[in-house]
Order: sequence, then C-alpha cells, then structure tokens
Amino acid sequence: MIGWRVGWVVAPAHLVDEIGLAGISNVVCQVGIAQTAVAAALEAGDADVAAATAEWERRRDVVLAELDGLPVVPPHGGWSLLLDVHALGHGASAASERLFRIGKIVATPMENWGSERAARYVRFVFANEPCDRLRGLGERVRAALAA
Repeated sequence: MIGWRVGWVVAPAHLVDEIGLAGISNVVCQVGIAQTAVAAALEAGDADVAAATAEWERRRDVVLAELDGLPVVPPHGGWSLLLDVHALGHGASAASERLFRIGKIVATPMENWGSERAARYVRFVFANEPCDRLRGLGERVRAALAA
C-alpha cells in the first residue's frame, strides 16, 4: 500500500533474513491506522484493488510516454520512477533544484539512497497525480534540464 509501509514478502527461506535486513527501514514506521486500513482494503475485494492498480498503471504509462527518449528507469510495479540526470549532464541535487525552479516539478535527488550510483538519479512519484496533471511533464522536464 503506497506510503503506508505495510506489506509482506514471499521468498525462499534462505533469502528471508537478508530481505529482513534490507526491509527493516521500510516497515518500522507505519502510521497508527495503517495495518487496520490495509486489512480493510484487502477485505474490500479484488475489484477495488484491481481498480487502484489499473489507475496507477495508467499514470505510469502517461509518465513513461511523456519521458520517452529520456534515460528513465521504468518502474516494474512501483509508484515512482527514476530519471538518470547524470546522463543529461546534471547532478541529482542540481537537477532537482532546476526541475522545481524552472519546471515546477518536485523530484527527489537520490543521493545517499544506497550506493554511489544513486546520485545519478532523481525520483518522480506519480502515485497521487491524476493523468491530466501528468500530461506535459516531458516538456517541462526537457525545458528544466536543457543545457
């Protein structure tokens, strides 16, 4: 459930401890009502979950179409994606600032989010943006990051 930090993993037994180490920072700060809310969402039935998933897929598809031709790491089931701003001649922090100032886009610089390679990227979260607001994103990104 997006942003709720509640979920589960199905994995071979020999991987569970390693997944637990990596996942601890993603599951220890749930909001108070998260587990009850997730249970209610799951009990609501597959149709509601399928409808939400279909909407997130539509949003993802709009963002991918908007950013076509740019060095994007496409999401495989997520609610955000990465843009390789280093390949466009920018550091992540500088690109994030330009995207905000020029493009009116909030993108998280991924510096210090794992390996040194993370500093190549900014993250766009599209989970809560309706498709109409996502249209035009590509033009604004290109204008903000133009050399």
